[in-house]
Formats: sequence, structure tokens, C-alpha cells
Amino acid sequence: MNTDTIPSSSMLLRAQDTAALDVFGTQVTVLGGSAQTAGVFSLARIVCPPGTGAPPHMHVETEHFHVLRGRLTVQRAGEEVELLPGDTIHLPSGVPHAFVNRSAEETEFVSAATPAGHERFFREADELSRSGRFNPETAGALCQRHGITLL
Repeated sequence: MNTDTIPSSSMLLRAQDTAALDVFGTQVTVLGGSAQTAGVFSLARIVCPPGTGAPPHMHVETEHFHVLRGRLTVQRAGEEVELLPGDTIHLPSGVPHAFVNRSAEETEFVSAATPAGHERFFREADELSRSGRFNPETAGALCQRHGITLL
């Protein structure tokens, strides 16, 4: 199929054109971002091994998590909720939140963020993780560059 004939408002991303990224111990596959959605949203599949997740933080992007398998514990604005397969949570812009897989099995979920741009953080985090330069200082600096406030 010639993708030049697809209207610019459409998005097609083939599985063979994606790669799993290492984002500080979680596996993130970017399914679409700024380039594919004209900056409207980014979409990612996230796999969290047991004991992994994201520490308390906040940012300007609004996020939605939809759990595909496993259990995901999400903290938002001081409240903790456990998500099961089929559950979805909305995390508004600027709301402090965190997530962790406290189970003994992998957790897989889809994350949608608006506006787009969060995929750039994922790609740079992967570069940092793979470079061997990952430590609390470099991770904190990366978060700060992408408007993520660690709490």
C-alpha cells in the first residue's frame, strides 16, 4: 500500500515499525506520537515487570491508562486504586500520580497522552538506560527537560 495516498488525518503504524524501549525498567512501545497524530496525542503499550513503575510525578499531559493484563496500582492525588484487566483511569494534567506493578506477574497497559510529545521522553529515557549513564541525577535532569516534576 502506498502510504502517500492516505489522508494526513489518518494514522497507520505497522508492528514491524515499532520497537520496545527500556524506560527505567519498564518496556515501552510507542504506537504513535507527534509525527503520526499532528501533535494531538501519543499512544504507547507499556509492560511493567513485577516491582516496576513510575515514581510520584506530574506533568502537563493528560493521561489515560487501560489495563490489558495483570494488575496496576495507581496513585493519583493521594488516592490509591488497583486496576485490573479492562479497567481504565483518567489522569488530568497537573495531577500528581504514580504507578507500580505490585503483583508477581507482568502488567501490560496502554497509555494515551494528550497533547503528543510524551513519546520523546520515552525515547530519550531509552537512550539513557542503554548508554549506561542512568542514575538518579541523569534521570531527574531528563524528566525536568520534558516538563515532568518528580515529587
